[in-house]
Amino acid sequence: MAENKLEAVVVAIGSDIKNLRNAINDKEVSAGITEQQLNEAIQRVKADILGEGVPENLDTLKEIAEKIATLNGDTSSAIVAKLTELGQKIDAVTDVDYLAAYNQAKGE
Repeated sequence: MAENKLEAVVVAIGSDIKNLRNAINDKEVSAGITEQQLNEAIQRVKADILGEGVPENLDTLKEIAEKIATLNGDTSSAIVAKLTELGQKIDAVTDVDYLAAYNQAKGE
């Protein structure tokens, strides 16, 4: 079972590759994903990274910093706090063994 959303994505990709490999081996022409399915998957990954319900006007660090500035005059400490939080999340992401998750999902 995946421990976080990014690991779940890697597991899903590995599973899809395994399914595609099986479909090719079985010569199933109808197997695979459509462009629409790919775009939907990309949007789900973006939503996982940004969080649910993030408006388009707040999907970059610059836009978030500008919004913080309008809510609170002290942007420096707010930005430092958010960057520290982001750094902790990045550390958590780098601690996951994605290759093992990927290989496990492929069945290897």
